[in-house]
Amino acid sequence: MPFLRALFSLCQNYTSMQTSVKSISYCGNLKAKSAESLVLDKLKEDGLFSTGLNVMFAFLIVIGLSMGLRVIESNFFMQEPTNHLAVKAAYASEVTNAATLASQSHTSVNIKPENGFTFTLSYTNTGTSTWTKEDVFLKSSTTALKFRHEFWPDAYLPAQLQEETVAPGEIGSFKFALQAPTNLNKYTGEFLLVNNNILIKGTQVTVAMNVVEDPSAVQVVKAVAPTTTMPATTAPTDTQAAASVCSLNLTIASAIGAVDNETCKISFGLPEQGPDMRVGLFHTEESISITNTKAWQVYDATDTLLASVPANQVVTFFYINSKGEYAFDFIDKTIRSNSYLKISNFNDGLFTVTSLEDRPSWNLSINYNDFIGDLEIRHNDYKDRTWLIEILPLEEYVMGIKETSNSDPLEYLKAMSVAARTYALYHHESGRKHAKEFFDVDSYYDQVYKGQVVRVIMPKLEQAVRETAGQVVTYDNEIIVAAYFSHSDGRTRSFQEVWGSNVPYLISVPTPYTADLELWGHGVGIDATDARAHVRKDNWTYDQIIKYYYTKVLLEEIY
Repeated sequence: MPFLRALFSLCQNYTSMQTSVKSISYCGNLKAKSAESLVLDKLKEDGLFSTGLNVMFAFLIVIGLSMGLRVIESNFFMQEPTNHLAVKAAYASEVTNAATLASQSHTSVNIKPENGFTFTLSYTNTGTSTWTKEDVFLKSSTTALKFRHEFWPDAYLPAQLQEETVAPGEIGSFKFALQAPTNLNKYTGEFLLVNNNILIKGTQVTVAMNVVEDPSAVQVVKAVAPTTTMPATTAPTDTQAAASVCSLNLTIASAIGAVDNETCKISFGLPEQGPDMRVGLFHTEESISITNTKAWQVYDATDTLLASVPANQVVTFFYINSKGEYAFDFIDKTIRSNSYLKISNFNDGLFTVTSLEDRPSWNLSINYNDFIGDLEIRHNDYKDRTWLIEILPLEEYVMGIKETSNSDPLEYLKAMSVAARTYALYHHESGRKHAKEFFDVDSYYDQVYKGQVVRVIMPKLEQAVRETAGQVVTYDNEIIVAAYFSHSDGRTRSFQEVWGSNVPYLISVPTPYTADLELWGHGVGIDATDARAHVRKDNWTYDQIIKYYYTKVLLEEIY
């Protein structure tokens, strides 16, 4: 009876497997006596071998025994993971993510072009959630992409957590390779820690590379503020006279006249709220559920109306990757489309993305999931991911940027609004950075954009935006790259020092109010902490801030 012998062999293997697991041994006393003889003895005892029919009955018993073992194993051995998931769901709203840097193997290195080295970081888990290898990983900011090594799993994912789990109070570590750029220069890049793709605050680290021919010949010298820049306590003055005739190069606008002494505001004829921005809100592999306070409509890419949705009705959208299809259920049928979906807010209502949970740790009653523009659900082949994109005027976009707080002084908020507007317009104008993913800026790496809720909780920011409406920063008839960052360590960095190109309006300037801090951010452009202190202590106005951190620039009102 070969099938019986196979069953006994399986049962013996199964019994030996139990020695490492605290659970019931389903094969009984097989170690004390041969499993085969035990079952055979029982079958003989009951007289089940007397006829061919009984042999068949014995066969059925054996099959039943096998199926029973499978069911028992499923019930007992799957119990622990199932409970684990239940606990995870039950306590998800109670855990917090926090960390502090425990160690960093390198802060700066002298290195030959295209050489690599191993970089290690460790963080102490100071939150209340347990980190897992599947959820917690290190992310590279765009400034660190130039250090990408072929060993990185992904351009924005250089390393996963080395430990399987890290409980609160324990230390988690990351080990990965960095590679020097090809050109001789000084570079810096930033990395940060995320859990479930959500940034863990305070985990940003910076590493600097000095790419040289002979690293051994380089002397380590403490960086000092340049002596050729203007005194830190002196507010800048205009160094260029404002042009009476608009000569600004702006390809997104078409001049509507050619009269002498026309300003850019008149020449360009842009909408009062500025050009429409395309903002990548988030990408996801999950469904996206949306509702609106007023009636709204869904179109495909050819502007064919697919659905007219009444107010306050939730519609859930899917992208089916295997079929390249967009789908959603409406009324009594599933609507499918091979082209991306355009969601029209034609009644100027308020969209709520009910599937989005984006709550700040300081106030869990807030959820940044309200938006006032039109929306798109659009998959791209470039990175094989599906984005929710918002389309709204530039002024309304700036009102939703969460890079400041409502307690900040108004002049500082005005300066940051001008910088944010300029940065966004620069990328809208160039159309290069996210062109393959069909938007101008994203809501995280470019500028932190949180939508309509920001206008509710930060009325001073909206005031600052309105008081500087249409104003952008220019240099040599071009929109500038209006970079800004959290705080410096006594001086800003030049664009060339960080990114390797000479940009004349982004040079190093002293930052006296952050001289005792460590650099946090890329270091180029406006030092937000230093600028805020200049307003509070030196009464600087927003234009003085702009013209100090951006050298020899002009403020232009273009709409």
